[in-house]
Amino acid sequence: MSAGKGIDDNASGVGVLLEAAKALKDIETPYSIRFVSFGAEEVGLQGSKYYANQMDESEISNTVGMINLDSLAAGDHMYVYGGAGDAGFIRDLALEIVEEKDLNIGTNPGDNPAYPEGTTGDWSDHAPFKAKGIPYGYFEATNWALGDKDGYIQTVEYGPIFHTERDNLDFLESAFPGRVQEHLSSFSLLLQELLKSLGSK
Repeated sequence: MSAGKGIDDNASGVGVLLEAAKALKDIETPYSIRFVSFGAEEVGLQGSKYYANQMDESEISNTVGMINLDSLAAGDHMYVYGGAGDAGFIRDLALEIVEEKDLNIGTNPGDNPAYPEGTTGDWSDHAPFKAKGIPYGYFEATNWALGDKDGYIQTVEYGPIFHTERDNLDFLESAFPGRVQEHLSSFSLLLQELLKSLGSK
């Protein structure tokens, strides 16, 4: 088990989720938005698997997409991912918003052939939804240029932060001044604009 406080993994995701829920609570959207925090991701995606497996065919076919927020604070760079081909429309829309709002967010450059440009692995809570054919967007902060170029090594200076004693706010603010605030504000803005824009696509 981690000796850290879980600020990066995954209080950061919960914080961005709550900020979006607060910002959008009085805004009309052409579809319902469900804000869900899954448990037991670290032991085989148990929470998200359970949720996805409870969905009936009507719910699956009427779901625009799933947006996953995982480890947003610590990594050297901010990313948004999505599925391959047309299934990547959430990522593509997010990247349009990034350009419009001048946010410092990119996507996996695809240097590792196992994870083509714009995609990622099936190791987080988006995976059970992807398996049901539901498009996904996935926000993360890491560094795809490091190690095996699989996104696992988050930082040049300290390697992975999640699952270590370094995953606490005091360390993050000392080691990376301003990073937590920049990442969470950027991801919050992107998520809010993305949720407002999806209904028009």
